[in-house]
Amino acid sequence: MSPYVLVTPARNEGAFLPRLIESIERQTVKPAKWVIVSDASTDDTDDIATIASTNNPVIQLIRVPGGAKRSFGSKALAFKAGYEALQDVVFDYVGNLDADVTMEPNYYEKNLEEMSNNKWLGVSSGVLWDKTESGYERTNSNLNHAVGAVQFWRRECFEAVGGYRPVTVGGVDSLAELTARMKGWETRSFPNLPVYHHKPVDFANGRTGMRIAYRAGLTEYHIGTHPLFATLKAIRRWKESPIILSTLVRLFAYWKLWLVGTQRDASNELVAYLKNEQMEVLRNTLINIGRR
Repeated sequence: MSPYVLVTPARNEGAFLPRLIESIERQTVKPAKWVIVSDASTDDTDDIATIASTNNPVIQLIRVPGGAKRSFGSKALAFKAGYEALQDVVFDYVGNLDADVTMEPNYYEKNLEEMSNNKWLGVSSGVLWDKTESGYERTNSNLNHAVGAVQFWRRECFEAVGGYRPVTVGGVDSLAELTARMKGWETRSFPNLPVYHHKPVDFANGRTGMRIAYRAGLTEYHIGTHPLFATLKAIRRWKESPIILSTLVRLFAYWKLWLVGTQRDASNELVAYLKNEQMEVLRNTLINIGRR
């Protein structure tokens, strides 16, 4: 199979990194290189990655400086540093891999097979299962969307979109994926490839459900989501904690920026593309409802 590489931006992920390392070392098709980028970590992330690199020459640790708090652009900058460390490595595919996930041993083998079977598939992933008090629950996402935590890129596609770039409030992976589709590539997640997310969604930085909903609304605006689509999407998620209130907070965040005309992270071209894509989804949904 064609060679692939992995880049993992990590900031204070010592509690989760050992499980990820074990998961990658169990892969049936292993990466040609795996760069773990410590984004100014202050816990034992560096020590864990250093020991792993000593035992496995495929793993490389690099460290980048950062501020006291992680910014929304830091992931993009950390990934860029990791990608630049791969310039002497021969590879056809590159995976963005968060430090707090694990997957089955055939995960990358199956992604490579999907890429081989479809030359227009530019970005792929499995589906995310979030950790909850009652066990792992599958996240609600469109199968035409590749999950940001584990996006697997055809190298040609990744370089065509210009990779990941810093953003205002999140959506680094979403903007890159949308750009790929705008350029004619296909993006896809495969339900038979579970990815287990071990960090509860409100764990990082002490975020509460309210803050998560607020940031989601801001992100929807900045990537260019159509107002109608953003409203319907928020309503659809009314059961998320805190119930109903999370929907109102999400809508408030989006419409606050829309009403004052805040400049988006997405280009005008990308905003127009996404709005057309979303309106087509709504039209097809209404047609299907009418037929039923």
